[in-house]
Amino acid sequence: MNRASSLLLLTLSYHIGRPLCAQSYSGWTLAQSSHFEVFSQTNDLTVSKALLWFEQMRAFFVQDGLHLLPLNDQGKPPLRVIGFHSEKEYAEYRLRPLASAYYASDGDRDYIVMASLQSAQFSIAAHEYSHYIVHASGLKLPACLQEGLAEEFSTLRITPTGYWLGGDLPARTHTLQANKARLIPLADLLSSPVDSTTAHGRTEAELFYAESWALVDLLVTSPQYAPRFRDLVAEFNAGSQPAAAFQKVYHQSLDQLANDLAQWAAASHFPSSHPASPPATSLAPSYDLSTAHTHFLLAELSLVSGHVEQAKSRFQILAREQSTNPDVAVALGAIALRQGNRQEGLQQWRRAIKLNVQDPELCYRYALLAEEANVDAKEAKTALERAISLAPGFDDARYRLALIQYRGNDYRASLTNLRTMVVPQDPHRLYAYWTAMASCLLELNENEEARKIALEAAKAAQNPNDRMAALQLSNVAATDMNVQFSTDAQGHSQIVTTRIPHGTAASWNPFIEPSDAIQHASGRLRQVLCTDGKLTGFLLETSKGATVTLDVADPSRVLMRNSPEEFYCGPTRADFVKADYAVAHNKNLLRGLTFQP
Repeated sequence: MNRASSLLLLTLSYHIGRPLCAQSYSGWTLAQSSHFEVFSQTNDLTVSKALLWFEQMRAFFVQDGLHLLPLNDQGKPPLRVIGFHSEKEYAEYRLRPLASAYYASDGDRDYIVMASLQSAQFSIAAHEYSHYIVHASGLKLPACLQEGLAEEFSTLRITPTGYWLGGDLPARTHTLQANKARLIPLADLLSSPVDSTTAHGRTEAELFYAESWALVDLLVTSPQYAPRFRDLVAEFNAGSQPAAAFQKVYHQSLDQLANDLAQWAAASHFPSSHPASPPATSLAPSYDLSTAHTHFLLAELSLVSGHVEQAKSRFQILAREQSTNPDVAVALGAIALRQGNRQEGLQQWRRAIKLNVQDPELCYRYALLAEEANVDAKEAKTALERAISLAPGFDDARYRLALIQYRGNDYRASLTNLRTMVVPQDPHRLYAYWTAMASCLLELNENEEARKIALEAAKAAQNPNDRMAALQLSNVAATDMNVQFSTDAQGHSQIVTTRIPHGTAASWNPFIEPSDAIQHASGRLRQVLCTDGKLTGFLLETSKGATVTLDVADPSRVLMRNSPEEFYCGPTRADFVKADYAVAHNKNLLRGLTFQP
């Protein structure tokens, strides 16, 4: 699911506890904790018990989890669990034809959807919860290992003193025994996605799940394989192919592993005890869900399950019933963007912002899309300002706002936002951050700080081009623009721009060319040299008694400081001067002459 559609999946959290329309009871109930939101189409006792199951499962993964699946749900919204009254009601939201339950995620909101939350479904709940943990932990495992782990954890049993895990799964064992002659080759099993297997029918799907379970049971419980299973997971996370991963970790080929798997599947196994702190046993209170809340929940679920048109139709009905509800506009905008209708998506999100939406992420996403669509920059700026007001620590929004302010010549406000941010840790983001800050400082004529910040950008650069750009920015911060004369390859004189250090404009000599080898001499002028009445040079006597001839090709190309108004050919008064000249073609080409008081 794409980023646009994911935004609407956050909106129900804003609904709960807030009136939408007529609050008639819908037959749905809700029990919630900091980790879970459990919705049930049956009575309140069922939903409270289901919440307890999930809290107890989470406690197992926090305390033990076979040390295989590290729980990483910090900072994530509560996992949303939805249980219907029966298969009949669930069928409308089924994700895959053979799935009696499923886990789904778009990166922001995670769902477990089940046909029922009755106690007989506990093993299904454990199966789907393990999928959530694999996803939340970012593990990159072959589909068969993901499904095998889910099947392994479906055996989880909770007692007052701890947990029991493992042992036979009779249905899976029966499938393996009934299909001994046509098992899926191990190489195919490890490379097969779930969807490609289940697409061939129930029998193939059952065989895939049975073999996946047997393989994981071997890998995580047998003395030969269990101690190195985490190393195998690390290899898959690093991108290793199955055969290479097993060879590296276990020093075995897939054929050897297949033989061990066949022997393991033919034997009986018993569950193992995992002592732990007694899990919680108290039931959380439940709440009746209004019809309006339920309609919103099921409209969201239509989208999660891939029924986009159905979701759109339901949200359009909600829009007529709840014309001032910004979250409905958020949902319709997300659906429009998912269907490629950017104009409609922007219109709906603009409406949501005007209706005072409380979602800073939505405001940020709207600003990005508005910029891409060349919408008036004021709209993007307003949306980002609202995102920051809702979430002052939303640094991505603050950075984008700083860029808009910079383009609008509001350099001080841009700099303030950049300084309010936490300095990024990612090198690529850090380079952009320092570059933006140096640019603001430069525009504000805070040149020395701009130079230092540009050097920080150069340190963070990840390629030569970025480093060169940062160094150039540092040079701009340390210098001023000026002009100087230069001679091209054909001998033609021209004026070019150059940069000079700050504070040197008063002493800058534009007649010194970039290719000049400049020499300096001090002494007294003894003679003004002329040819046909035109000044062509000077004779300078140094303090050591040496005489230096200073050639003047064009008097208008010599910088004179404190000089007399006129020069007369021949001997002259002995003024003390400092001369700058370029040595070229056996001549001392005078570039500057400063007369001392």
